[in-house]
Amino acid sequence: MKVPFASPLPRLATLPFGFGALPTPSHVPWKYSVLLPIALLALIATVLIRGATGQDTLQVVVQDELTGQALAGAQVELDGQTWTASDQGVVELPAPESAAELIVSAPDYRSIRGSVHERTAMNQTLRLRPSTLRGTVTDDATGEPIANATVTMLDASGVEIGSLATGSDGAFAFRDAPADARVQVDANDRGTAEGKAGETMTLALAVKQTRAIGRVLSAEGEPIQGAIISSGSSQTISKGDGTYRLENVADGSTVEISASGFESISGTISDGKVADASLVRQMIKGIYANYGILGDPGGLDQLIEIANTTEVNAIVIDIKQDTVYYDTQVPLFVEADAVRQVYDVGEVLARLEENDIYAIARLVVFQDPLIAESRPDLAVKNEDTGDLWRNEMGVAWVNAFEEELWDANIALATEAVKLGFDEIQYDYVRFPSDGDLGPADFGQEYTAEARETAITEFVKRSSEAIHAVGGKLAVDLFGFVTLEDDEQWIGQKFSKLEPYVDFVCMMIYPSHFEEGNIASAPGHPNDYPYETIMESLERAEANVPGSKAKFRPWLQDFSYGFNGLRDYEAEDVRAQIDAAEEFGASGWLLWGNPFDVTVEALKPESARTGQSA
Repeated sequence: MKVPFASPLPRLATLPFGFGALPTPSHVPWKYSVLLPIALLALIATVLIRGATGQDTLQVVVQDELTGQALAGAQVELDGQTWTASDQGVVELPAPESAAELIVSAPDYRSIRGSVHERTAMNQTLRLRPSTLRGTVTDDATGEPIANATVTMLDASGVEIGSLATGSDGAFAFRDAPADARVQVDANDRGTAEGKAGETMTLALAVKQTRAIGRVLSAEGEPIQGAIISSGSSQTISKGDGTYRLENVADGSTVEISASGFESISGTISDGKVADASLVRQMIKGIYANYGILGDPGGLDQLIEIANTTEVNAIVIDIKQDTVYYDTQVPLFVEADAVRQVYDVGEVLARLEENDIYAIARLVVFQDPLIAESRPDLAVKNEDTGDLWRNEMGVAWVNAFEEELWDANIALATEAVKLGFDEIQYDYVRFPSDGDLGPADFGQEYTAEARETAITEFVKRSSEAIHAVGGKLAVDLFGFVTLEDDEQWIGQKFSKLEPYVDFVCMMIYPSHFEEGNIASAPGHPNDYPYETIMESLERAEANVPGSKAKFRPWLQDFSYGFNGLRDYEAEDVRAQIDAAEEFGASGWLLWGNPFDVTVEALKPESARTGQSA
């Protein structure tokens, strides 16, 4: 009967380059052949029974498991003596008269061992598996080796085993690599590549140019941090020194570059680089159009005339307040019968474009009484009555924790950008503030952290979606939220929201502060419009340093006669504008009656200069 040489030959453990000396056995014993006879057949080329041939010599041929090539110089140890394989990988040694241990090894291969005895086949072909994973990293376009690329080895589950840098010849080598190891290459500014061991332990990895680098500067040569650089679905943000690296892009691709307070430009990737972008400041100076003036036959013309004869270059258009004011296709609002078409949105946008007017869509988010009434499952409840919770004006609110509302409002915002709006401005992007909130039931723990998390995550998702379709995002924030960086029980945490928006439109109306709120105002802030705006903006930037380019405040173009406060005149409106511009904000917006804009406070059209300062 034929008896196989041994059972499957386990690999010896060795240490990867650069790893510490872990306690590892010199080799791993394998079971006797009677335990796993089938698996052993793969290791034996020829099985001859000594008793049938009368041989007194044991011949071992050592080969590479993957290539079948002979392993010249391999070491074969039997019963404490060592023999070296010939150029053909052959070793001949005396046949043992009793059981003895056989160990076969070669540099950069996993050793095997087994037991031989008088009934062992005298001709053996043993195959060693390479233990070193080698490779080269080259440029796909030129074939040149890439030095200093980072190569990371992972096991089958994706856990990192080790990493190293390629040499000047682009080569790398990992010892003791698992048979199913994977490698990932990060070739700095060029791109990435991947490879996998298996049928080979020698990899040739070609890196395609899939990255682009560049720098974003102001026209004065100052670096711009936080600029958005995008090409197709790829997007990144510039660092403090203005540099950026864009992933998954190809040479020849167009790159769009935008930054808060600057005009957007485009560039082209060439050899993995984009020429330095020089951005020109953009001042947005806007007035407000509510549904009343938009529904008036001559209302829009009146506002366009103001823009064409003064420094105004933007109009904020209401698209949703209690209802959506144009023919939206977003299901939640359509099914709730919350659409009241006040104007033809295509016609409005065409008129604004004809007159080079920046179009901002104002979207009221969570004060949404019609949705609350039609979908009480999405509304804030009154735990005392079981009915809807209502504020002091009897208005029901939807629950800002409900993500179905997030999705619908984001869909409305992206729809508006696709229709032609340049920017979405969220208002009432918060939890309710007025009324008795004691019995208000939001369906979960109502803490500052929970509120902040909900509003911030909604704005973050909105930003990603709006940017993806080419729009910009602004948020209206309570004045005190930006002055104190406190969520004020409404979930608006200024420092958390700022990274995700293009513009912060803080509502810093002097009449809405109390005496003592503004340190630089010796009396009621209503009487000190310049000081109130300047200090408010300065305090906001102190809370989030470097954010001033995102500031575009709402300014007071109305009189608020509460407690005897004096009426506002043109010089009061102008004082606010001057403060915003001298501070360095990226524009301003006037809040007031759109039928009665204080035109006398505005500079003539010559100060408009398109949309740039």
